[in-house]
Amino acid sequence: MIPLKEQDAIRLKFAQELIGPVKIDYFTDGDSALSVPGKTPCAYCKPTGEMLQELANLNDLVSLRVHLMDEAKDERSKYGIERVPATVLRGLNGQFVKYYGIPSGTEFPALVESIVDISRKEVLLSPDSQKTLKGLEKDVSIRVFVTPTCGYCPQMVHLVFQMALASDKIHAEVIEITEFSDLAEKYKVQAVPLTVINDAVAIPGAVPEPQLIEQIIEASQSTIAPPSSIPAGDSTPTPPPDVKRGEQRSSGLYIP
Repeated sequence: MIPLKEQDAIRLKFAQELIGPVKIDYFTDGDSALSVPGKTPCAYCKPTGEMLQELANLNDLVSLRVHLMDEAKDERSKYGIERVPATVLRGLNGQFVKYYGIPSGTEFPALVESIVDISRKEVLLSPDSQKTLKGLEKDVSIRVFVTPTCGYCPQMVHLVFQMALASDKIHAEVIEITEFSDLAEKYKVQAVPLTVINDAVAIPGAVPEPQLIEQIIEASQSTIAPPSSIPAGDSTPTPPPDVKRGEQRSSGLYIP
């Protein structure tokens, strides 16, 4: 799955930057070739599992545990897993982030960076943002809808995952929308990235950290609306703003 040249680059990156352990919990339907009436086979479960196994093999601090969706009821409940393939990244502090679908293309570097962030317990948000997030009193759900070819999506993925690491009130998940057409219809996704907060606020395009923090605060203080009331995403994505959040690492990795 991961080209050997890229594996060498990631192995070196992990050796230089990983500090603490990172656990990967992977939820799959398995490799069964049997067709179950009324159930759509998971087309991306096998390649996603292979990709994660290759990542885990690159450093002893990264470990992978595979769960069969129909059998892992306790783990599904613990992490709120609703579909497969699903990847949970977590460290020792109990906080975790979720990715639904195969994290390929432009999303793969964001996955690698998130593993490093979790290992280092590193939050690159501004001090003001971290203080605001630590002051949250209610849980906030953030979903980021992405595709593997979206150039603006990794920025939002990394930003939202950073916020989840900064506050245990933030529950972050990324959804590769081409694999889940039902969610695309439910949330009226017309362009990516589309960030949905508490099923009440939809933000099309890439936005800077302060703007997303402001929307999180507003959503945390409002009544949750049904998904059908969410406005559709803009057909033209917003260009990424010229802002820096600490010393960001650039992996340069791109897995087609």
